[in-house]
Order: sequence, then C-alpha cells, then structure tokens
Amino acid sequence: MHKIKNLFRKIQGIPDNKYNILTFNTHERYQTNQCLTGHNFYAFNWPEGKSWFTEHAPMPENYYQIPEGELYSGIDFDFILAHSKFGQLQIAQQINQHLQIPILCLEHTLPLQQWSNEQLELFQNFYGDVNVFITEYSKDKWNINASSDVIYHAVDTDLFKPAGLERKGVLTVAHDFINRDYALNYQGWERITQGLDRKVVGATDGLSEAAKSVDELVQAYQQAAVYINPSTLSPVPTSMLEAMACGCAVVSMDNCAIPEFIEHGVNGYLSNDEEELRSWIKHLFDKPEVAHQMGEAARKTILEKCGKERFISEWNNIFDKTYEVIK
Repeated sequence: MHKIKNLFRKIQGIPDNKYNILTFNTHERYQTNQCLTGHNFYAFNWPEGKSWFTEHAPMPENYYQIPEGELYSGIDFDFILAHSKFGQLQIAQQINQHLQIPILCLEHTLPLQQWSNEQLELFQNFYGDVNVFITEYSKDKWNINASSDVIYHAVDTDLFKPAGLERKGVLTVAHDFINRDYALNYQGWERITQGLDRKVVGATDGLSEAAKSVDELVQAYQQAAVYINPSTLSPVPTSMLEAMACGCAVVSMDNCAIPEFIEHGVNGYLSNDEEELRSWIKHLFDKPEVAHQMGEAARKTILEKCGKERFISEWNNIFDKTYEVIK
C-alpha cells in the first residue's frame, strides 16, 4: 500500500516522509512537541473526548481540529495515533474498519493498581501495529504481547528555563487534584506540606486555578524554591520535568519511573516516607545554596535526557516505521 501512496505523493509533489496523522486531543504540550516533527496532525473529536486547552499550550499551525464526529474523506490519512488504551485505541480500531491504515499506540499511563490479573491480561492484548511507551518502567509494567519502543518526553528548555527570580515556597502543578487523589496523592500532599509556604497551580475546585498562560506557568516554576511531586501512579509527571528544566529543586515520591530521572541527593530528593519528604523540603528552604545546586543539576538532567532534537528524531523514526506497516 505504501508504495502506491508514495507514487501519488510524488505526482502531487508531497514529500515522501510528511504524513497526515489522525489523532486525538490528549496532552497539549506533549503534542506540541510532536508537531515539531513537521507532519500534519488531525484531531478526531467525539462527545466524550477531550478538547484542546489553549491555556496549556497554543495550538500548533500543523495541528487541526476535525468537527465532532466527522472524518474528512478528502484527507488521505497515513496512520492513526492513539495516546491511550483507555478509549482512544478502541475508537481508533472502530474508525479503522473504514480506513484500514496502521495504528500507532502511545501509552502515557500505567495499569490500574486495583486490576485483577485477568483485567491486566485483557489490556495486554490491546495494542497497535506499532507501540510506544514513555519510560522503560511503563513498558515493563504493561508487558504487552507485542514489540514496543520507549521515547522519553521532550521539554522546551528555551521556554522552561531559570530566570534568576527570587525563589520561595513549595510548588505543585496538578489539575483536578482532589478528585484524582488515587493517582496524584492529594491527601499525601496535604500532610507533607501542611503549614508550609505552598502553592498549587492547576484547575481544582476549591483549591487552585490553572495558569492563564504557559508563560504564567513558567514563572511559577521559576519562583518556587522547591517542587514537590506527591504522585503515586504516574510514570513520570511532565510538570516535574518542566520544574527541573526551570532549575527548581525537586522533592519526589520514589516510585514508578521517577528514579530514571532523579538521583537521590544529586539532582533531587526521593522518599516514600511523608515525614522524610517534608524534612527535605524544609532542608531546602533552610539551605538555598543547596536548593540552587540541586536545581542546576536537575536542569542538566533535562538537557541530557529530554532534548527536543532527540525527541523529534526518535518520533520521526517511529512514524516512518508505522507508515511502512502494510494493512
């Protein structure tokens, strides 16, 4: 099939390696970085689906919203990119009954802790023609019955960077923090930070508001002395990586893929003991020079592991690999 498509691309003057990708609104800043690959992304919308929130990131020029329930017949889609096994992959499979093109499945989350072995085995058989996870830890936990690749996040380190501002307090970035306690550990955060100079950025009723722009979010990172990551069910929170890029000292739960990015005592502090996490925050408050050194080491880690050039190259390789799948 791809050989015929390549022939038509040449006739139409379209580059062989520029794809039309059918996808879904998921994580705005992650998908903004994916758009740097230069392909065209078209977001399918359905009633229960997520909208693109411009407060999280402006929509890139090569990212397009399709009206709800529509699939433009005039667009020659090359493959479908689903960002989750929870709904998106199933919808992609339904759509593909008509399109018959490869499906690329990217999974950002982890299996739910309350699942039985039977439920996990069921989801281990939900996969695409090509499969990607965001960390090695995630790949191992899902252990799907198909080959898969790992691509680390990218962070725009030209945007998320230190600014030499006065730093104070402990910051957390979380949306719907209270209702998502099962994953984000709101109750643990409450105990760890009780009585401390603390701030939450994110839309949570009765607690906090979302940043009005990406620039406002960046400034929150730049002004925080410490970033606390209390989450218990996230492979690696994007907000933590962004805080590190902004030179913020990080105190985090020691779980999931966090140790792939944080080395205790070098570029942050790790523990699963709430009192110990609280003591590390207070230590960094009392020792701003240590917090500064931790923040510098944290940013260095992001520059090394989460660079855009690496991210773009690896995703382009995956897109080429997906396009070559013959349906």
